[in-house]
Amino acid sequence: MGSVVAIEPSTGEILSLISAPSYDPELLVGRERTVNYRLLQRDTLYKPLFNRALMANYPPGSTFKPVQALIGLQEGVINTSSSFSCAMGYRIGRRVLGCHDHRSPLNLLEGIQHSCNAYFCNVYRRIIENPKYSNSEEAYNRWRNYVVQFGLGSKLQGDFTNELRGNVAPSTYYDRYFGRNHWNALTTISLSIGQGELMITPLQMANMAATIANRGYYIIPHVLRNIEGIDTIEHRFYEKHVVDIDTANFNLVATGMSLAVNGGPGSTATSARISNIEVCGKTGTAENPHGKDHSVFVAFAPKDNPKIAIAVYVEHGEWGASYAAPIAGLMIEKYLNDTIAPNRKWIEARMLNSNLLTSK
Repeated sequence: MGSVVAIEPSTGEILSLISAPSYDPELLVGRERTVNYRLLQRDTLYKPLFNRALMANYPPGSTFKPVQALIGLQEGVINTSSSFSCAMGYRIGRRVLGCHDHRSPLNLLEGIQHSCNAYFCNVYRRIIENPKYSNSEEAYNRWRNYVVQFGLGSKLQGDFTNELRGNVAPSTYYDRYFGRNHWNALTTISLSIGQGELMITPLQMANMAATIANRGYYIIPHVLRNIEGIDTIEHRFYEKHVVDIDTANFNLVATGMSLAVNGGPGSTATSARISNIEVCGKTGTAENPHGKDHSVFVAFAPKDNPKIAIAVYVEHGEWGASYAAPIAGLMIEKYLNDTIAPNRKWIEARMLNSNLLTSK
């Protein structure tokens, strides 16, 4: 179960929108359509009528780290030389936000490449504890303002009727939960790695990738390209929504995302690597209280002239590199090259033959 959304960054046109499990549309044609619709509606296990691409609210996990890096750079609390140590995670008293084994310390590009949780906990803490703000609430509101500029936490207002908004909690939520002036970076630290109250849809994840691909703007994702007999589509599908972050910072983060796919040992997204295309990507493993974690990946390609931005969310897929990254790599390769290279056919076969519906 899961979804795939692919967008052309320069236009906002949706190239692919997949929700699984799906159903045969012919079931809703003819005399039996009412009976078949009720059967589909009663399937509460797989929910085939539920469009996960538009309606599922998920934690983005580590795919959110590039946004965290961009905010840290723009706020001036980190630069490319900023390095942080990691001892298998970030420790807050007895609480540990675990991390995988990698060398330490890491600088910014390496932090993205190796997806270090401790690195981005430190980045988030510097943002919220920035002394130029009078308190955590003021700093958080500034952080949140950047986040929503990526189209997160609200409907993107495309040409869909059933899109959900996701959630980027306002500071008033934490005021109610912890009490005014009784929360800070440490009480909200899960946000640093795309967990906690942060929930976004796969469409928003793909749009987030498109924004980074465009180096700081997005065009509302839409499926309508033109209408016969009409010269243009709605003007809002041409407007650029600009993020208040310098282009140079986007270039740095894009380089880190390229290293995640194309770098050396320890790179987390090598399963999306394509020999003749520079893919920029970020894996995520989103916590799931109901079973195996979810496999997540966002990417765009090519790095310097992006033609496609993509988000893949595989429920119960566990690691981002296990399923989401190779699926994204295959789709990027097929779209840009019109074929899958012979030496990558085995990856295609593994993805096609995998069945996570019965292996939660």
